Amino acid sequence: MSLLPAADAAAQILPGPGFGTPLGTRPFAPEVYRARRARLMAELKTGLAVIHGATAFGAPDNTIAAPFTQNGDFAWLTGISDEPGAVLVLAPGEAVVKEFLFLPSRDVETERWEVERLPLGSLIEQRTGMQRVQRTARLGGVVTQLATRAKELHFLGPVVSADAPVPATLELYGKVMARVPGTSIRDQSGLLTQMRSVKEPRELEWLNKAMAATRAGHLAAMKVVKPGMTERQLRRVLEEGFANAGGTGLAYNSIVAAGRNAASLHYVAETGPIRDGDLVLIDAAAAVDGYACDVTRTFPANGRFTATQRADYELVLAAQAAAEATLKAGVSYDVFEDAAKQVFRRAGRIDDFIHGLGHYVGLDVHDPFDRSKPIPAGAVITIEPGLYTQSANQGIRIEDQYLVTAAGSERMSAGIPRSIAEIEAAMRG
Repeated sequence: MSLLPAADAAAQILPGPGFGTPLGTRPFAPEVYRARRARLMAELKTGLAVIHGATAFGAPDNTIAAPFTQNGDFAWLTGISDEPGAVLVLAPGEAVVKEFLFLPSRDVETERWEVERLPLGSLIEQRTGMQRVQRTARLGGVVTQLATRAKELHFLGPVVSADAPVPATLELYGKVMARVPGTSIRDQSGLLTQMRSVKEPRELEWLNKAMAATRAGHLAAMKVVKPGMTERQLRRVLEEGFANAGGTGLAYNSIVAAGRNAASLHYVAETGPIRDGDLVLIDAAAAVDGYACDVTRTFPANGRFTATQRADYELVLAAQAAAEATLKAGVSYDVFEDAAKQVFRRAGRIDDFIHGLGHYVGLDVHDPFDRSKPIPAGAVITIEPGLYTQSANQGIRIEDQYLVTAAGSERMSAGIPRSIAEIEAAMRG
């Protein structure tokens, strides 16, 4: 028998605000995501759409799995970041219930090892803001039933290579079409891309939080680097700087590359020493509540650029400035990119620039975007020219993040030393 008063005893067993997953929508209230879904359904008008979340990262027994990262489209529409295997179904043509969230079944034994999850009921509907929450075992039956009335299935993406596995949504649609005669698929794969390209003011607030943490980490790395350190030691300083300034995670796997290693674009070994005379390239950024950013800096390990390093660095900086001068709402991506390439062509160095100039940033560090369409006001995009010369044992990349406006752009990564004078002064400090 409990010796607590009845109300206190009940409090010991009822799930509180921090009990179970999903913990609710993040970082915004459920109403924000409900409004986004309503906007999407207003565009779709009829039919139904299925959006699969990311599945769990597997790990062998007795090891720690990689952190779970939610699918960007699913996260943008639901705010649910902690439920692997979840599925969203939208049925704009239905009279009453237009939103369904499907979650994997509970496994109480597994939950004792990992994380406790909520049972179905009013609490989970309240936290998610969804009209109906059911288990994924019912997904096929519900979608088939809806399709008998809708007769139209909207595919929102992603479009993948013919060599890649068939997306789960298309696989499900194929099964439904085989069972519901007269049902068709409509390609809407550009719709969410378009909607996510223009950032809401609240999203910009979170992107700026991520940038503030990123700024702190890069400054910390510049101030402590010295010949004799290892790349891994410098990475730890960098990422501790992110966390201490409010970063809740990494936007992507940090790249810390010294000397010749920096000429490999996605170098992640971090086993090399940092030598006197090396340039150190850091491509790394923090994330806050799923919102990412993307910044790269290149600086001398000993605090002083050589004359050759200075000339190459200034060339990369000039290419970035040329692209930045073109960046405003309505410009095409090709015009924007070609402005930087022309700088390298005139210098006879175009073959040392071996990747694209930039990409959109948001919930995904590489947010989806359609390069055939003009860049809109409200987009957040990177400019990241680089020169990679193994013969000179160096790679140089300068990457900044910009908010596109009607008249031009704003550099969100301002305050992270970029010019040679700024870098050398910061390193002296």
